[in-house]
Amino acid sequence: MKKLLLLFIIALIANVVVAQQKVIQLYEGPAPGSQSWNWNEAENDKNMWQTKVVFNVAKPTLNVFLPDANAANGTAVIICPGGAFYALSINSEGYDVAKWLAKKGVTCFVLKYRLVHVSGDDPTAEVSRVMGKPEFEEQTSKVIPLSIADGKAAVAYVREHAIEYGIQPNRIGIMGFSAGGTVAASAAFNYTKETRPDFVAPVYAFFPSTMMGTVADDAPPMFIAAASDDQLNLAPHSSDLYNKWLTSKKSAELHMYARGGHGFGMRTQNLPSDTWIERFGEWMNIQGFLKKPTSDAAYAPYLKKEFVLAEGKTLPYRILYPDNYDKTKKYPLLLFLHGAGERGNDNEKQLTWGGKLFLKSENRTNFPAIVVLPQCPDESFWAVVKIDRNKQPFTIDFDYAAEANWPLTAANELVKKLSNEEAVDKSRIYISGLSMGGMGTFESVYRYPNLYAAALPICGGGDVKRYDKRVSKTPFWVFHGAADAVVDVKLSREMVEKLKSLKAEVKYSEYPGVNHNSWENAFAEPEYISWMFRHKQKK
Repeated sequence: MKKLLLLFIIALIANVVVAQQKVIQLYEGPAPGSQSWNWNEAENDKNMWQTKVVFNVAKPTLNVFLPDANAANGTAVIICPGGAFYALSINSEGYDVAKWLAKKGVTCFVLKYRLVHVSGDDPTAEVSRVMGKPEFEEQTSKVIPLSIADGKAAVAYVREHAIEYGIQPNRIGIMGFSAGGTVAASAAFNYTKETRPDFVAPVYAFFPSTMMGTVADDAPPMFIAAASDDQLNLAPHSSDLYNKWLTSKKSAELHMYARGGHGFGMRTQNLPSDTWIERFGEWMNIQGFLKKPTSDAAYAPYLKKEFVLAEGKTLPYRILYPDNYDKTKKYPLLLFLHGAGERGNDNEKQLTWGGKLFLKSENRTNFPAIVVLPQCPDESFWAVVKIDRNKQPFTIDFDYAAEANWPLTAANELVKKLSNEEAVDKSRIYISGLSMGGMGTFESVYRYPNLYAAALPICGGGDVKRYDKRVSKTPFWVFHGAADAVVDVKLSREMVEKLKSLKAEVKYSEYPGVNHNSWENAFAEPEYISWMFRHKQKK
């Protein structure tokens, strides 16, 4: 019996550890606006609310609840418990909600936002004493702006760390209850690119019309739930917010229960309001937030776009902007051309090799740049070539005298367009590519000799006969595997010798025993990016 009890306790502890895996400090150092707060967070589970509450929050945190890896769908929700800004009803309006959503594949972050300081050990008694008195409004009016700031900071934090948690940066929502509903609903107004939630769910929120600002053109969809018999008479706040969204022609769904009272959360009252979380799940599913994305969540920072060269010639591409992109500054631009295996029109396969290299935090921090990855259609090829596939390595003949293939022209014209429309340093435009893309790199420099400050072709080749002095101003770093069974290493060797004869700056890295996947070696070169970015276009 003792052994069974011990196993039960161990299993219970393990379950708790799995459910709530990590606690994150929302701010580095003291939270802005409350630097002098020096009290410690506390808990109370014996009070008139008959539930565990957290109070005296001075250092906001996020408690992370991760879904099973096989169920994860790339959606995240920040959950803001309520408690009149004096406490947080941490279970029924926090952890229990997170556990339910995590089972649906949602990554959850329970936010402990800043609260009014309570001198005693029972914040619920303090709320009861001051509710309806000037003292209550005086105290909460000071802390509400800080709580709202914590909600927006939480959205920004989750978006900034989306890749770390396997989250899609465009599938980050916020929900809250009562005072937490104030925090959540406020996130739907006056946001920035970083703090904009992708959906909002205020539940029996305190959110009077005086707090409602202007509904933006890109206002997020909203789910609202409350009860008509709310003891605090907050039902009109929910209906007013719903009507504001409808008037602005924005997506909204309202569930107003005849009975349920205030603070029903995840409590069981044997009333229809008990099932509000089911309705929320249905709404999330209809909105697409419970469906697994067809794309890799890690690639979400690459925006999907298209470039129309001419009728019937549309080039899909992905573009990665620097963190905190500032159009008043100037950034390098890199065009990266994929290999033959990544052709298509899904606007994603071209990210397979190299996509995550440019997403690495150290690269984004040390080498902020605009990275462009177009996708060549199945029926075409970057370079003008004739390939005999009956031999290994393939016999490949280049013909730069012929008209360029339209996808290569489109890729280069896209670069020129972006250099005029975006914050691009025109003296620092670069090109790199692998296999078919390496061939496209050599050809692009030939056809656009004054565009690129450096070129890094990987396991490619080019038209040695046509290469002439027009390319000599462009520095090259060429990569190839010595044992390449697909694209003969002699193609790179010949191009390197040709570049040397033209007195161009050229660096060559050949990897003994490496087959066609020499891009792995190239990307592992410590100076692959730094060598590229230190070059400027020669006049």
